[in-house]
Amino acid sequence: MKKKLETDAVIENLIVATLGENTSARQYHVYRENLRALVRLAKSEQVVEIKTNVQKLAGAIEAHSARRRAKAILLAQRLPDLLEQAQQQFEFKQ
Repeated sequence: MKKKLETDAVIENLIVATLGENTSARQYHVYRENLRALVRLAKSEQVVEIKTNVQKLAGAIEAHSARRRAKAILLAQRLPDLLEQAQQQFEFKQ
């Protein structure tokens, strides 16, 4: 048994409000199916938009992580020089 959706009720109300009570079965059917197609299109556009936003967010997180890794690598490359300079501060000069 098919469940009656809230959108189906809204579509039925739109049909009655637009076409009136005394409309042919064909007009009723065509109008109802066009409205259902519009609802499906809106839902699919919403899903695409959500996926795009999630991708942007995930990409921003990945970019931030990549920047942190790059900074860590650069620091690791400079670390021997930094340690040597720090060590020289504690050495006695003759």
